[in-house]
Amino acid sequence: MLLPLASPLARYRERFRRFVAEGGKFRVAILNACNLDCFFCHNEAMLNPRRLGKAAAPARGVPLLELARLASAYAALGGPQINVTGGEPLAHPQLFEFLAALEEGAARVVLNTNAVLAERLLARPKVEKVSGILASLHTTDEEHFRERLGGQSARAVLDNVVALARHGYAVELNYSLGPYNRDEFPRVLDFALAQRLPLKAIALVRPHEEEGFYGGEWVDPRWLERTLAERGALVVGRRERLGGTRTLYEVEGVKITVKNVARGRLRTTFCEGCRHAEACGEGIYGLRVGVDGLFKPCLLRRERFAPLEVSGDYELQILRHIDAMVGDWEGASFVDGSPA
Repeated sequence: MLLPLASPLARYRERFRRFVAEGGKFRVAILNACNLDCFFCHNEAMLNPRRLGKAAAPARGVPLLELARLASAYAALGGPQINVTGGEPLAHPQLFEFLAALEEGAARVVLNTNAVLAERLLARPKVEKVSGILASLHTTDEEHFRERLGGQSARAVLDNVVALARHGYAVELNYSLGPYNRDEFPRVLDFALAQRLPLKAIALVRPHEEEGFYGGEWVDPRWLERTLAERGALVVGRRERLGGTRTLYEVEGVKITVKNVARGRLRTTFCEGCRHAEACGEGIYGLRVGVDGLFKPCLLRRERFAPLEVSGDYELQILRHIDAMVGDWEGASFVDGSPA
């Protein structure tokens, strides 16, 4: 029986369909702890205990299997992809139990990782439920890696990325552009081309109100576009999607994506009354939920964070939050210009 459009459930499902069609993300943070301390990381709006000292313990909130059930509910609704993040998901001692518990159906499962702990994946046969790996590679410079990201060896990360790809994983590189690493892009690009790995470049987005978050300067990714043009890159597409406008390139047969919110970021009726609207570096992007037990439709609007009703109707909870995010699509628009 078809529900009339006036029915809340029918509206929920229509807006969910819109969310998926426009590239909305569903991100599940299975822990807040990370072995790095990147100065720009929003950590899904959770505190990285590393900043409190080595004795600080990871948050123990929503049970891991409940998060698996929640992610499975998103897949059951028709969600095409589940991003498993943190913190650093490879640092979770029960990561493989979480993956085994997923009833993901046709949804892709993608791990967002810094690849430092890649040995956890490499020490066993390829995990078939992992459809892809988004591996952070913000710099190849050893000093930057130690001083700005809190790591030990950029070289080890490069080697781990190569090993993961050879192990059978579909690896895509994630490069976040800021003032500190703008000169690193050509080297990251060289690595991507040499290893035949797709690369996604984005500008740092503002996850909080801290003054000078961008390092005093927001770097417009159009600079990257000029670099790609000099390499003979071909533009093969452009998309306005949740999270910002993307330009798709091909260089020597390798796919490169540049996400530039200055060319367009989505505002919906959810954004009405937001005092961060002009400074926003992301726009409506994705629904986040994590071990801290909170749904987060937008990292800048903490007043819109809402508690997860554990063991409740997860499908309905997801639909309600996405309904609010998408809002009345007639009132949605892509706005351009650099974030203030």
